[in-house]
Amino acid sequence: MRTRLYYPLLVMSILALILAGCQAAVPAPAAQEGAPAAGAKVQVKLATWAGVDEANELQAILDELNATSETYEIVQESSPAEYWTKLQTTVAAGTAADLMWMDQEHLPDFAANGALLDITDRLQGSDHPAANLDDYFPSTLARYSYDDRYYGLPWIAMPVMLYVNLDALEAAGYSEEAVNDWTWEDFAQACVAMTVDANDNNGASDSFDATNVKQYGFSMVPGWPPVQMWIWQAGGMELSDDLTQSPIDSPEAIQGAQYVADLVQSGCTPAQSVISERGFGEMMKGGQVVMFMGGAADDFERTEGKRFKAFLLPQGPVNRATWAWIGGMSISANTANPDTAYAAFLDLSQAIHAWKVPAPRISLANADGIVKATPYKEVSAANIVANLENMRAPHIFPGYAQWATVFGERYVDPLVRGNNTPEELASEVRPLLEDVLAESNK
Repeated sequence: MRTRLYYPLLVMSILALILAGCQAAVPAPAAQEGAPAAGAKVQVKLATWAGVDEANELQAILDELNATSETYEIVQESSPAEYWTKLQTTVAAGTAADLMWMDQEHLPDFAANGALLDITDRLQGSDHPAANLDDYFPSTLARYSYDDRYYGLPWIAMPVMLYVNLDALEAAGYSEEAVNDWTWEDFAQACVAMTVDANDNNGASDSFDATNVKQYGFSMVPGWPPVQMWIWQAGGMELSDDLTQSPIDSPEAIQGAQYVADLVQSGCTPAQSVISERGFGEMMKGGQVVMFMGGAADDFERTEGKRFKAFLLPQGPVNRATWAWIGGMSISANTANPDTAYAAFLDLSQAIHAWKVPAPRISLANADGIVKATPYKEVSAANIVANLENMRAPHIFPGYAQWATVFGERYVDPLVRGNNTPEELASEVRPLLEDVLAESNK
């Protein structure tokens, strides 16, 4: 389970506090390459949020790159618990690592504050495979540009998938072949049908006991799955393209939000108190939830004793848009060795594209590549590839953390908890969101 993906609004609100006191603290970039001793490699430091297992896997990749390179030695510095706090502190102090993992939520703020190296011209003059911008999915590449300049490259493009417990699905009379054809209505009906009480009555039965549920059809918490997905699928938007409006009161946006509210009201999702007690993803892995929306790289398929498979999201009234989490890497604007850091950056990006799935590149995001990197994903690989065309990353901009905090706390939270209708919330929250946009656009 990756809390980085499941709770993006919390991460972004923390970022807002961090950046507030550091906006003018970025030192000027180094003017020239540092000069290593004759015959010595240049040490290139890499900052990551990798946990123990992930860091060990990454280290094996670094060992191979370091062994073949004659110019650099990449040294990993992992800080999984306090990554963004430490990164901003080192950026402000002028001691940031040469390379740094950078996700879609944070790049605009760091780029706007001058913390990242502009690599646009370097990419245009490179024949390295990782520098071939035409090979990237446009939606992923766009998240590593700011003011029409590139400040990094993505290394993963992770669309949200619908994970389903196949045993529970079949027990309810559904076939897995039908899931990819589900509409919103089909999905809502399945959620209710696969919600079962202690006496084996399902949610559609007159005898169903809502106070004694042993299996829920679906699960959600405020912030996950992103409400924006349903707004997009209904043809609405939470942010205008010019970033001046938050039209969450449009008929399309209301339709998407109402669908979320209706799922909650149907009783097919556990109460937030139940999720807090038993665990969000853990309820899915434990068989207490049948369907769960998670990232394509999540490891539900390897759950012992369970048959899980990832499918496309249900078809909305307009499209099947799915939220995409994009992770990648940038170079510090203050690196003492920009040329060497850039060479290491490209080699490492290429290597990570063969490790993280799905890769953000069209030539690599295929079923064979997914299975090679993660064999347990074989059952879901074809659906993951098919879902890449549906992925959509949110609009991110400097100041987005504050916008997302207002959207999450004032709109999403009461909506998912069933406290207010979408219409009531939209009329109250839209002006607050647009106040944030106006401030950001000054």
